[in-house]
Amino acid sequence: MFTGSAVAKFVLWAIQAIGTVGMTIIIMLGYYEGVPGLRDIPFAGKIPVVREFIVGRVELERGKAADAAREGYVLLAEKTAAEAQVVEMERQRNAAAQASEEHRKRLEASQAAEQAAKDTLEQEISAHEKALDAAGNNCRLTDADVRWLRDH
Repeated sequence: MFTGSAVAKFVLWAIQAIGTVGMTIIIMLGYYEGVPGLRDIPFAGKIPVVREFIVGRVELERGKAADAAREGYVLLAEKTAAEAQVVEMERQRNAAAQASEEHRKRLEASQAAEQAAKDTLEQEISAHEKALDAAGNNCRLTDADVRWLRDH
């Protein structure tokens, strides 16, 4: 391909034709904007040593800024998702607390109704015993009879 002397001859010819100032401008332009033919090669920007000369400083800084912006968007998205999750967990906690409170109220009402039914049954049994005593019958309620009335 090219030998070292051929490249050196080309560089010397370019310096003579364009001048030192022109070559400096071309080198700076290549440093900041990259080399057009080389920067289009896939993964050319991944070569560590010549990355800035191939891709160009401007493109590298643009890539860094884009990465930083994406990182900011990722953080914003994660924050938004976390806030939504907190709101949903709070809603679920409130729903669970409300359901628990309703269950507690139903349990208290059920226990009160059960106690009232037991009290009514005891009053009926007591009234029945008093009625039998008042009638003077020899019939008495035994413990087995009372137990049967309570259970059925």
